Amino acid sequence: MTPATARPVAATAAAAAVLQKISSALVEEGSKILAPKFKRQAPDLLEVTNKMRLLQSDFSMMQAFITQVAVDRSNDTVLEAWMEQLRIAAHEAEDIVDEYIYLIGQMEVKDSLLKKAFNQATEVKKWRKLSVQAKLVEDRLQKIAEAKNRFDISFASNRQNDATSYPSRHHHLSEYSYLNDDDDFVGNAEEYNLHMWNGRVGKTTLASTIYKKEEIKRMFVCRAWITVSQNHSSKDLLKKILLQLMTKTENTMNGVDTMDRVNLVEQLRRYLEVRRYLIVLDDVWSRDAWPLLDNAFVKNSNGSRVIITTRIETVASLADANHEMKLTLLPKQEAWTLFCQKAFSRLDDRCCPLNLKTVAERIVEKCQGLPLALVAIGSLLSYKEMEEHEWELFYSQLRWQLSNNPELSWVASVLNLSYNDLPSYLKNCFLYCGLFPEDYQIERKRLIRLWIAEGFVQDRGPETTLADVAACYLKELANRSLLQVVERNEYGRPRRFRMHDLVREISLTISKKEKFATIWDCPNSNGVTDGSRRVSLQKDGSLVHAAKCSSQLRSMFLFSEEISLSWFTDGYPSFRLLRVLCLRHCNIQKVPDAISQLFNLHYLDLGYTKLKEIPRSIGKLSNLQTLYLNGSVLELPSETTMLTKLHHLLIDVGRFGKSASSKVSRLEHLQTLRSVEANSYIVKNLGCLTKIRSLGIMKVLESYNTDLWASISKMTALNSLSVIAADHDRYALDLAELKPLAHLEKFMISGRLHKGAIPPIFGSFPKLRSLRLCFSGLHEDPLASFAAMFQNLGHLNLYRCYDGTKLTFRAGWFPKLKHLYLSSMNELKEVEVEDGTMTSLQRLELWGLKTLTSVPQGFVYLRSLQQLCIGPSMSEEFCRRLEGTDRQEQESNEHILGAFFLCFSSSFFSFFFSVAETRAGCALVATATLGGIGTTPAAGVGRSIERGDVESGSEKGVQNW
Repeated sequence: MTPATARPVAATAAAAAVLQKISSALVEEGSKILAPKFKRQAPDLLEVTNKMRLLQSDFSMMQAFITQVAVDRSNDTVLEAWMEQLRIAAHEAEDIVDEYIYLIGQMEVKDSLLKKAFNQATEVKKWRKLSVQAKLVEDRLQKIAEAKNRFDISFASNRQNDATSYPSRHHHLSEYSYLNDDDDFVGNAEEYNLHMWNGRVGKTTLASTIYKKEEIKRMFVCRAWITVSQNHSSKDLLKKILLQLMTKTENTMNGVDTMDRVNLVEQLRRYLEVRRYLIVLDDVWSRDAWPLLDNAFVKNSNGSRVIITTRIETVASLADANHEMKLTLLPKQEAWTLFCQKAFSRLDDRCCPLNLKTVAERIVEKCQGLPLALVAIGSLLSYKEMEEHEWELFYSQLRWQLSNNPELSWVASVLNLSYNDLPSYLKNCFLYCGLFPEDYQIERKRLIRLWIAEGFVQDRGPETTLADVAACYLKELANRSLLQVVERNEYGRPRRFRMHDLVREISLTISKKEKFATIWDCPNSNGVTDGSRRVSLQKDGSLVHAAKCSSQLRSMFLFSEEISLSWFTDGYPSFRLLRVLCLRHCNIQKVPDAISQLFNLHYLDLGYTKLKEIPRSIGKLSNLQTLYLNGSVLELPSETTMLTKLHHLLIDVGRFGKSASSKVSRLEHLQTLRSVEANSYIVKNLGCLTKIRSLGIMKVLESYNTDLWASISKMTALNSLSVIAADHDRYALDLAELKPLAHLEKFMISGRLHKGAIPPIFGSFPKLRSLRLCFSGLHEDPLASFAAMFQNLGHLNLYRCYDGTKLTFRAGWFPKLKHLYLSSMNELKEVEVEDGTMTSLQRLELWGLKTLTSVPQGFVYLRSLQQLCIGPSMSEEFCRRLEGTDRQEQESNEHILGAFFLCFSSSFFSFFFSVAETRAGCALVATATLGGIGTTPAAGVGRSIERGDVESGSEKGVQNW
């Protein structure tokens, strides 16, 4: 993407972001200006607030205009300059909003009378200065509006106006030579598991290869190939189709050029009705035109076909599921073959010389199976000398090459079509993902909370939370192939994402040019771009001092463990408007005092550091929404309860003292509390936290039962609940006081259940999808109760919870169950599986069932099983019988042995290798280690469970499980 095409897009995103911030500030902070403690400053506060409302109105008008500016002017230098001025004004307005929030936060801090008197005098000056700055931005916007008229910057038509045909924003992809070269098509098209979507992976190449085949030409004499622009009109598409299908004489005679939409549809239907036709709609961006086109494409029973290629999943869903094909990235070997075909086309054998093999492999790895990049970069390198240092230099400059090399800039343009098509509210969210290091797996919940903290997420009314809206954003970015899902949870919901390397490179180029962010990911980084709003330090710790020169930072990420925070206090004036501070894994032992002065801070991540305690001054961070402390401190100061806007508190086992426990009701906006240590005060006051959606509480004594479950019953929004008893043998968990929880989806309870029986209240969780029982002491088979209570159960984990000898899965039970874990039930000798049970089961894990010696009866009925995991401490007899000692047993277990295995049992280890060698489709994900078998999770399976944790039943193990 060139600066000319990037800046109009970025200006739209900047205007949307500042609008969101102004609206939020006026709602959250504007109401405070009439408070008695602000009486002296009230006139100045009111003046600034009113000017912010004027700015809100101006930016609202500007945004409405720029979203409709004619797309064909995106390379207009006048428009580019005008948009750049608007972006600068948006950033200046954002500075005013953040300063406004900061000053109010500063005024709310309790000081001595003498200090307060002194501060009030200086605060009046600050408010008046802010008022002047707001007036300057208002004047700038006025000049920008005047320039619009002076230079005739206008839009030609609304994109929905069907009378106007927009030109395509990108070249016809099939015009590029590489798409018409049969040598570039690696593999066999018929062997692919395809959906015709997922951006930039060769959809056009595949469709073009099919379209040009002589056999296809003979079968379909009536053919048309239409590249659909991002801003198409249905009328224009109909014309293009007719112009390709009909001869020039036919078009002239029928007056196609002058027809309206209705006549065009009728003309196309008449023409197609008696013909066998093939129509390709390439690179479709929206579903808008499909209803009209679908009506025009006659279903004439002649074997006609319509092919749609798209990078948008919602467009792909127009097709019947049986005809939807996803074209995936190329496997490593095929990517290498395609690259070599282009890069070494001058060599007779097209093989990589030995001196270039290492750097060539790194270049191919960077492309990550993306055909577009492999062909373009390979073609460029084919003209270079085959010298290692020259190729190394190219690799080190790849980001620059993509944006500036004329032979590669079109690659960036094609990649950026997806970015250009994003609505304004998604653009900043997408760029934000580039702050994470290359190949970093971004947690879904973490990203959602960061977006909210930055103010990127729009409020869509009281019926939905900002987190739900942000989840929709994330899904949309994934559907547009701008993010890749790398791991899913037990429900199939995405858990972790990553950006393709080249997509990330493009995002970083845009971020730098638009001063959205600066990334330090190599020793040669040049420091913070002047005016950059965000910084991500990933490698060279010495560069962190350069951040002190930037006064406009809003987010700071530190990913290097070698960095200390000794520089933070000195650079505090540059950081005081930070909204996000991520110090996860950093080498810090004490929280710098300056952090308590970051009144605008919404997100603070101190996880997995060497911190011993959190300072009491943490209570000054009145705007904090997320506090992440996992892997670091355990003790929470009572001042934590002063964080009244806190939404998410994450800590391994947070301990509140008596004073803090009695004041926990102040945290009325809390949605996540994981995990807190129980005490008599906390269990009584938890009921005040009615907005809690995810709760974890540990070390529960039997005497807490009544108050705890009564409090939990008041949490009507509760979605995920984890309760762990203080001692699994001594203290029972009695759920008698628990009331129905209509929204509970995930429930983990660890501890002996009262009377060793399933509580009747379990039947009052209609949406429950995941249940984990540990150390329950059940005397009777619980499966009958579960089957009756839980119709939507998808995940069932039974760990040391049942004292009986047999479990029976009856026909018709658990139709939606996908994952089943049975572990450490020391008396269990038999598992029976009837035909028709667990019809959706995909993953089965058996761990530590020492007395289970026979293969469960009916295993053969688990026809949907994909993964079978044999864990530690399974008996040798069980493993031998699973292998089969005679032909009958071998045939009976053949289906199970054809499943995907994850083997952890040392007694099963040697047998497994023989299975892996002889059975196609079996895969081993296991490595030999001293003292047993170590594991490496398969892609999408998730992280492994430490053997020691599982066998010991430690709290850590139970939590992780």
